[in-house]
Amino acid sequence: MPLPDVSESLGQFFAALVGVPKADLTWTRGTPATFQSSADVERGFCRDCGTPLFFHHMPGEHVSISIAAFDNPAAIPLAFELGYEERAPQLDQIGKVKQYGTAEAEMPERASMIAASNRQHPDYDTENWPV
Repeated sequence: MPLPDVSESLGQFFAALVGVPKADLTWTRGTPATFQSSADVERGFCRDCGTPLFFHHMPGEHVSISIAAFDNPAAIPLAFELGYEERAPQLDQIGKVKQYGTAEAEMPERASMIAASNRQHPDYDTENWPV
């Protein structure tokens, strides 16, 4: 099968983000590192583990934070989809392709190896980190 032309690729399928007014944003530990990805956009990430944290259109009054950066991301409802006209067609396959569970459920021995070597911050605030 020939490979598709990816010259117009957007780089990722989507980013699940939550808009927060800059004035209301407080980081509970440390200061994220930033990368200015274009003239008016900076992207933030954890300087210790590299986890992507936010997208910020610098002239704007909001910071778009990754839903996965929150302690309880499942509690955050989605309100709208932005940029739907560029939606990757593969997203229509979600729920229709073979599904795999998490490493914890399907490969507990592999999950414990990953946990023992993981350097990412856990998905909750801690007294001390890195541990």
